[in-house]
Amino acid sequence: MKWVAFIAGLVGVFPLASWLRRRPQQASWVWIIFGMLPFLLSAGQRLEVAFISWPEWAGMARGVEISILDLWALAIYLSLGRSRQKLPFRLPMFLYFLTVLLSALQAEVPMATLFYAWQLVRVFFIYVVVTRACEDEQVAAALMTGLAAGLYLETCLVLWQRFGIHLVQATGTFVHQNTLGLVANLVAIPYFTLLLAGQRGWTPATIPFADAIITVFTASRATLGLGGGGFALALVLSVLRRATARKALVALVGVLALAAIVPLATRSLETRFQAYGLTELVYDERAILMNAGEMMLADNPNGVGANNFVLVANIKGYEDRAGVDPRKESRSALIHNIYWLAATETGYIGITALLFLLLQPLMVALRCGWRNRVDLRGDLLIGFATALLIFYVHSYFEWTFFTDQVQYLFAMTLGLIASTAQQLGYWQRPKVQRQPPPPRRFVGRSLGGSAGPVKMGPY
Repeated sequence: MKWVAFIAGLVGVFPLASWLRRRPQQASWVWIIFGMLPFLLSAGQRLEVAFISWPEWAGMARGVEISILDLWALAIYLSLGRSRQKLPFRLPMFLYFLTVLLSALQAEVPMATLFYAWQLVRVFFIYVVVTRACEDEQVAAALMTGLAAGLYLETCLVLWQRFGIHLVQATGTFVHQNTLGLVANLVAIPYFTLLLAGQRGWTPATIPFADAIITVFTASRATLGLGGGGFALALVLSVLRRATARKALVALVGVLALAAIVPLATRSLETRFQAYGLTELVYDERAILMNAGEMMLADNPNGVGANNFVLVANIKGYEDRAGVDPRKESRSALIHNIYWLAATETGYIGITALLFLLLQPLMVALRCGWRNRVDLRGDLLIGFATALLIFYVHSYFEWTFFTDQVQYLFAMTLGLIASTAQQLGYWQRPKVQRQPPPPRRFVGRSLGGSAGPVKMGPY
């Protein structure tokens, strides 16, 4: 049945691309669905097909897969015209992909490494499509609306899971509560900076509260602490850029909301600890797997091959030496730290390439946002920079960045950063002007192709 759906989807790519070329003004719903799809990939059965599938493989990629989001992106790509802009971040993406590909040379199972390399091709393609299409500001707004709709969906599911089926830690459509908390903050913090900057509409005002609900009922300590820290940091950066009475009001409302949330968060954590007892404290899986990774890296400074950690850790005795409990699922678990996991699998060169990929978009968002203090897009970039920073810190305690579901959302975030920075002329050489242009709020090309001020209402 999945193959029938895949063939139907592949056939539908070309009519959708043709329709988008003929009616670009009506493309908003296409981008809203595009933004929602990463949240739906784990809902029920995964919306993808696998040409090669290793369902029992313990790793971040388990086959050569194509998802409905990939087909959706292909249709959009075929509908786009030629861009005159150079693609930002192409060098760090290429270097990271190259290090992953080369790591197959020392892998115990090279095919598993190629699975992850293929996943990166799909993710980078999503980035290319988003970056090119979001040169149109209305497309960027529609995509962010889709991301917000995905977060609203997660909020509804979390409430049902907590109060309907009484899950101690709600997961939404994701496989783990920590993954949900990781992506929720990534989506919500940019909306919070838009709220601080004065953007009107229900979405900027309600998304932070949706994120708070998700955070509380995941009962994840890292999500709670880093989420609160992320919103506080976004507020501080926004005030440093430009202090306003609105920001003071939002800060006051935030303090009142925090006073209401803290008891709920405390109760949620108490319920978690009552359910699991002292198990989490006695057996520290994170520390034990980290110890195994340290020993593995010391013996293999060039890495053991991407997507090969679990296999090597078991067959070469690293987990036994680290003290992994054979009765627990830790035998098939990855290091809960993307930096140590990348270093273990792809070596020192691989972790360097990954850090280059992570840090360049963060620096671009921060610098470009700071320069454009009178433009709402500058506030949005500050939000993206803050969200990425929290995302990176949270990833020190999780490995799920390497899943396609999370990487899709990461690629969309990078695409929004790249396109927004391009709109603001970040990579253009400065031109001598006799008189600086007057400040504007949000000016750009509409879907119909006309130039002029547009309202950021969809945000």
